[in-house]
Amino acid sequence: MSTGSVRRWAPWILLALVAAVVSALLASTRAPATPYDPTSAHPTGTRGLVEVLRDRGVSVDVVDGTRALTAGDRPPGAGTTVLLQHTAYLGPRSGPDLVGELADVDRLVILVASPQQDPSVLGVPVVAQPGLGSPAAGCTSPTPLVREGDAIASADVFLQPGDASGADVDEGTLTCFGDELGGSGAGALLHLPAAADRPEITLVGFPGALTNGEILKEAHAALGMRLLGGSDRLAWVVPNPADAGNDVPTGLWDVLPRNMTASVVLLAAAVLALALWRGRRLGPVVTEPLPTIVHASQTTRSRGRLYRQAADREHALAALQEGSRHRLRARLGLPTSTPADSLTRAVADATDRPHDAIHRLLTDHRSAAADDAAFVTTARELRSLEEGLNR
Repeated sequence: MSTGSVRRWAPWILLALVAAVVSALLASTRAPATPYDPTSAHPTGTRGLVEVLRDRGVSVDVVDGTRALTAGDRPPGAGTTVLLQHTAYLGPRSGPDLVGELADVDRLVILVASPQQDPSVLGVPVVAQPGLGSPAAGCTSPTPLVREGDAIASADVFLQPGDASGADVDEGTLTCFGDELGGSGAGALLHLPAAADRPEITLVGFPGALTNGEILKEAHAALGMRLLGGSDRLAWVVPNPADAGNDVPTGLWDVLPRNMTASVVLLAAAVLALALWRGRRLGPVVTEPLPTIVHASQTTRSRGRLYRQAADREHALAALQEGSRHRLRARLGLPTSTPADSLTRAVADATDRPHDAIHRLLTDHRSAAADDAAFVTTARELRSLEEGLNR
């Protein structure tokens, strides 16, 4: 490879190497782990609990959104426990509708990670408040979900049955891991009995205890198995924005307020009017003489020096051959669009020289520019050919 080729391709090769390194770094950068992801081995994931449940014979299905859960090939029913990671995507209508569609399942388990998550969107009277400390079981009545002596490392959320309107609490409602000092009847685990239009609902205010990093502490593993392993099948629902009942946005226009349409149209019209106004004010384009006159001979010499500096004999010889073909067409009275093959035959007939030699001389700029000696020889032959026709 010549020095000119190295100089020509070196920046592009360097750019390709930089792009490859950056792509490798971006590919190796892990995305932030999704909390409570049943397929993640990250400390905030829950893959450990899921694998233990499968080892115990529970069929665990990871479902993308509540729509896929209720409209899938295996709709939930008797013998199924459904776990919902959070209720953030559910709305005032989609929440109660979901609970009604799951009325036949064994149990609906809801993870409540923060007080900002409103479990009452499901249509059940529940109030969430910040958790505190490491409460012991202390259930309000016996339950197979929690045994005496069970403890959790910390309670993220306390859940209190009822709502601000003072609605009656359903009989059979129980709380565990409660706020014994406050006496509010709230607990980190709230169990609501089944009714005609809903299944058993268990709200868990300590979801962090089920993660890979916390599952081996206190009674976390046992609590997780009792909450989720009571049925032959567990449908673990990973929430999806479509759960709210609205179409998922497909672009920027879908998430913009509808009243912005008039503003955008008005702005576009103003820009168009400004462009027309300024265009008319500037007037037509005028030509101006160059400050200096550059002779063709100077341009030719400068271009030749550039070819010589880059040692680019091929392009230099191609330029010489193109000039010769142009002048030969004019000398022989041929159109400027005459192909090189037709020109070669005409020159060979006019000079009584072999066709192959003329074709090589007028078109081959690669082998004829293999080195400086071959380049000079070919240039002289082109000049001699033109002079022979001019006589």
